[in-house]
Amino acid sequence: MTKAVIAFSGGLDTTYLAHFVREAYGIDEVVTCCVDTGGFSDEEIASIEDRANQAKADKHIYMNASQEFYDEIIKYLIFGHVRRDQYPLCVGAERLIQARGAINTCLDEGAEVLIHGSTGAGNDQYRFDTVAYVLGQRGVEGSNKNIKVLAPIRDKAVSREESKAYLEKLGIKMGRDSTYSVNQGLWGTSIGGAETFTSDQELPEEAWLTKITQSKPAEITIEFEKGEPVKAEIDGETVEGPVNIIRKLGLYAGSFGIGRHYHIGTSMPGRKGRLGYESPAADVLYAAHRTLESITLTQQQIHFKPLIANEFGRLVHEAQVFDPFIDDCKAYLQQSQERVTGTATVKLDIGRISHIGVDSPYNLLTVDTGKYGESSVFYDGKDAEGSAILHSHEQALYHRLKKSA
Repeated sequence: MTKAVIAFSGGLDTTYLAHFVREAYGIDEVVTCCVDTGGFSDEEIASIEDRANQAKADKHIYMNASQEFYDEIIKYLIFGHVRRDQYPLCVGAERLIQARGAINTCLDEGAEVLIHGSTGAGNDQYRFDTVAYVLGQRGVEGSNKNIKVLAPIRDKAVSREESKAYLEKLGIKMGRDSTYSVNQGLWGTSIGGAETFTSDQELPEEAWLTKITQSKPAEITIEFEKGEPVKAEIDGETVEGPVNIIRKLGLYAGSFGIGRHYHIGTSMPGRKGRLGYESPAADVLYAAHRTLESITLTQQQIHFKPLIANEFGRLVHEAQVFDPFIDDCKAYLQQSQERVTGTATVKLDIGRISHIGVDSPYNLLTVDTGKYGESSVFYDGKDAEGSAILHSHEQALYHRLKKSA
């Protein structure tokens, strides 16, 4: 008897797979596993379970991994203001947590097979497969007794039209067709459609998930402790805890039209792709956190940290999170936040963040050593003159030699 776990979202492809794999691969028992990384409402969670029941799953498992997603990935994205080609890793980053939850379910349920709905065209296939190959090892060290991975949409090149027709024959209706493919998550939302298959078209207003409902500027206050957002005053409400703050910011800042962008990047298979995305929480937190760092970190820290942050983002994006190098990156980013404590007041305007004011007990701007650009009590004019001579010394030598050559 073969038992399989499907990484289940309740969407067209994974609902199709819950039926299809029984006849196509001889699967006897199907367990659907929904790993929620913060992108589902209570209504959507209930709908996903209902869809699993419609698909005749033998068992449905739901797990909330929002806090894990924050603790293991989002926190470090904030520490480093991580972007890849300006994209703050909105949706792809959560796939790693979802894949791990599905693999752990395989191990707990004694399932031999993990099934996911990735195509062969994008990056998610690498994320699910890599997690399975690394964490799905069930035998002794060095054995090949791994949990088997199946990706029928990829392997059999199943189109969305074929999936829909198959389910309709079974009497399962997937609801109203959407012109746009929308992947909503805690950290942001990606949007694809006919316009994103080109490099010059823009998405229409109806394609964006979060609608613009604000008409005038407003201020919010975010409190950071060692780099983490711990409390915020948003739209007259006190919000505590990073996950709650991110969720609330996504809705509120998004209602100003903040976070709407386009991303063009190269997938791991080497294909250029374009999508629209909404990242209101990331945009606000990155901007506020960066400004707070500007008064609490030294210039050397500010210049070097992006190198580590970029490497962390690359490892996450390319599903290399099991390499010990990622722990090295995390250790550096964590240490860099030792003094990044304080508050940020952010002014939101229609379509933009118009001002950020910050304060901190570690504010290097307010240390009493004089006035920037005017005077100093730490050194006198002769010290400054000598320092300027030394600062220009090597350049002066180069140009003196150049003239005599």
